[in-house]
Amino acid sequence: MKVIHKEVENSYTIRFSKNIKSFINKQKSIYSKIAIVSDTNIWTHYSKSLPSKGILNINIKPGEKSKSIRVKNQIEEELLKNNFNRKSLIIAIGGGVVGDLTAYTASTFMRGVDLIHIPTSLVAIVDSSIGGKTAIDNKYGKNLIGTFYNPKEIVINMDFLSSLPKKEIRQGIAEIIKYSIIDDKELFSLLRTINKDFLSNTNKNVVKIVKKCIEIKIKTIQEDFKEGDKRMILNFGHTVGHAIEKLYNYSKSHGDCIGLGMLVEAKIAHDIKELSSANYEKIKELLMMYGLLELKLNKSDAKKLISFMRLDKKNSDNKITFSIPKNIGKMKTTKGRHSIQINDKIILSALNKVINEIKN
Repeated sequence: MKVIHKEVENSYTIRFSKNIKSFINKQKSIYSKIAIVSDTNIWTHYSKSLPSKGILNINIKPGEKSKSIRVKNQIEEELLKNNFNRKSLIIAIGGGVVGDLTAYTASTFMRGVDLIHIPTSLVAIVDSSIGGKTAIDNKYGKNLIGTFYNPKEIVINMDFLSSLPKKEIRQGIAEIIKYSIIDDKELFSLLRTINKDFLSNTNKNVVKIVKKCIEIKIKTIQEDFKEGDKRMILNFGHTVGHAIEKLYNYSKSHGDCIGLGMLVEAKIAHDIKELSSANYEKIKELLMMYGLLELKLNKSDAKKLISFMRLDKKNSDNKITFSIPKNIGKMKTTKGRHSIQINDKIILSALNKVINEIKN
């Protein structure tokens, strides 16, 4: 196993390991009780390769709708019924939904118990399992209730990706493209030249890209753990993307919504003379190359999306706030800050322009 990161404060290890069963069994000598939270899809595929003796297995329904206070309460009931305490361990094995929900539960159960992430999706590996954000959704929007809570460890087994359908890999590609736009033009160039069937590329290239994304996220959150400013660049595409998810009542995949969200936010950057036309077109071409502009919107949706954006956590002074690219690999700053308030008229115009572009 190889440790690739250890934070100075609230230290935790990110490592690659192929022997997940052995790793979990080793935790039995450390903790009084262990619970594994996963979804029914993960359990169907991997239950035989996971330890069961002396482990409480809690399976939730797959999908965004499980990120709710109701399901959180169900997990807590199971933990309490089985006499879990502060010396217990909760392991999240799954994608972003399982990770967000389980981490939030761990952060509040007994005022905080140890947590380990074992991400199984590309989104979770490169993004959602890292950084200590936990959350559930409610009727007002996505990730509006949650905490900042670091795991004790993140264990990555790239073999999980081999069982995923191409649609699920595409969701992770959206986050990888985001990283390239906000911080790494060389990664952006690499994504333009490799096989768009991501897992068909050499293992060396796939691991290189994954590690680069992890490094970008770690570097960013070490500067700004609780999203005071710099960490907002990690939300590029997400202000609009989360609004699109809500518009579709969370029936559309996260990455597809974020892909379209990135194009709209890039269009905003272009329209306020920050991002060149050439770079806007490069971003659009890359998103199209990976099939991330398949969702369709109507002009009647634009005003609804703005109303949903008003509930975004990053907003200030009752204005919708973004972090936008100035160039590929570089985000705009104003007086050293990465957030910028955009008025509704500019947002509406950008939405309508993108709606017209993706229709063609």
